[in-house]
Amino acid sequence: MSGADAVVHILHRVGIRSVFGLASGKLSPLFKALSTRDDMRFIGVRHEASAAFMASGIAAATGQMALCLGETGPGGLNLLSALGGAWANHLPVLAITSSNPSAIMHPHRGAFSSTDNESLFRHLTKWNARVTVGERLPELIHCALREALSGRPGPVHLDIPAEILGGIFRFSRAELDAPMTSFIGRPPAPHAQDIAVVVDLLRQARRPLIVAGGGVARSGSDACAAMVRLLDRVGCPGIATQMGLGVIPQDHPQCLGQGGFVGGSAVVEAMQQADLVLAFGCRFSSFLWVDGPPRWDDRPDRKLVQIDIDPAALGHALPLTLGLTSDAGLAIEALVQALSGVELYPAPDWLPGLTAKRDAYRASIDLKDIDGLIHPGALAQGVARFIGPDDLVTLDGGHTSFWSNEFTPALVPSTRFHEPGMSHLGFGLPAALAMAGHYPDRRVFCLTGDGAFGFNLQELDTARRYGLKVITIIHNNASWGVIRAAQNKHGFEIGTDLDGTDYAAIARAFGCHGERLERLEDLDVVMARALAADTSVVIDARVGWSPHPMFPTFGASTAHRL
Repeated sequence: MSGADAVVHILHRVGIRSVFGLASGKLSPLFKALSTRDDMRFIGVRHEASAAFMASGIAAATGQMALCLGETGPGGLNLLSALGGAWANHLPVLAITSSNPSAIMHPHRGAFSSTDNESLFRHLTKWNARVTVGERLPELIHCALREALSGRPGPVHLDIPAEILGGIFRFSRAELDAPMTSFIGRPPAPHAQDIAVVVDLLRQARRPLIVAGGGVARSGSDACAAMVRLLDRVGCPGIATQMGLGVIPQDHPQCLGQGGFVGGSAVVEAMQQADLVLAFGCRFSSFLWVDGPPRWDDRPDRKLVQIDIDPAALGHALPLTLGLTSDAGLAIEALVQALSGVELYPAPDWLPGLTAKRDAYRASIDLKDIDGLIHPGALAQGVARFIGPDDLVTLDGGHTSFWSNEFTPALVPSTRFHEPGMSHLGFGLPAALAMAGHYPDRRVFCLTGDGAFGFNLQELDTARRYGLKVITIIHNNASWGVIRAAQNKHGFEIGTDLDGTDYAAIARAFGCHGERLERLEDLDVVMARALAADTSVVIDARVGWSPHPMFPTFGASTAHRL
């Protein structure tokens, strides 16, 4: 069969059903093979970066892999920009690029749209390769999938030249039909002696803190339920990272906040004062750097236990008391069982003091209108009334995601999605559209800023063409708000004005439903029409600028410090 037919056959066999890309020339054999499959859905985007955002959205929401495609030259370059988000957030995505025929490549002879894709993608993927022998396609696809899904997940890339996609080769039927279980092993479980050490550390701790990261969410719903049982059993405060939103429900009485320090001042105090931190599936990104970049001598009295499926992640950011190479869910279950009948002695004022600080922080935020414009926190809080616990929500844009993180709470795992690792603006709408295609019976929202929305608003055309409904609420402060505030602090302003764009009119021009919202009291009526619409919706809400209370911590987190 052709190389392209082999690729599609293998991907179908291992369960990949979603494909995102843009119709193009050198990939034509692959598109022909896809066209014969009624049970593999292709969504054609208007920019290849959206294809990578969409595949990343599927990975974040489901843990499953999707395929994104990029043509030779500019198509691959566009794809790469958004694939960086999957790399930074450890999301399993398969990217396939084409390239010009090998006879005019390596070294390059001057053909148009020629790029060395293997070299370009190497530093933003967990693994990549260029296919030079057609008969090795099954082997290399299996290798890519194994690398993407084993250990700490991540994006992988195959560059397949035009003559390999279109060429005819002989393949082994057994290799073509190999199930995923034949080349991907079971996740690692913790050693019993390590769990015993953790139990002993918990018995000694007076100010324990549990951190739930994206690794817990990836372990599945049973792991997330076990995390809540562990939190209840230990009786200590807990926080969730940006990739772990909802693992600890935001309304749980022991949850101090979500999204790292974005969750509020109680999160900062807990990170500073805890004498034992148990971190599950957490990479200790800068959203947990409450005192700036981590230092080896910060807290010699604090004990830190890190549980991660990737041994290379252990101790990467901070020195450890104990590191466990284990699937987060398996470790949580083992620890819950090991704690049966064990007496723990957290300080009686530890949890109550922090929850009181959490409640005072939330009560202190003033959500009044700003110079006649809606407060962004008030908009997030108002919109949350229409979003159910199981609805899916992407949070896009610095200003918007901070306010929505607090006031549009995550009560269920894998329902609220930020892009913290690369913080690539523009991921929100494409990722939400992919989720809407994958879950046609669930409501999907995109909460975004006007700046972020401008990156990929052309995908409203994709929404119309494929009948995908996403309700997008734009926090429109007519500026690059965070950047403008920083510039004004230093006495200048350049390039931050975004005033004068009517995003509701743009939505209607693409065949979607669009409305402007200028008063919060009109939100009920506007949202009722949005929920009843049979197309994607854009609500252009005019908000004022109000710096989030945790912006100073955000700024200090990556400031230079020796």
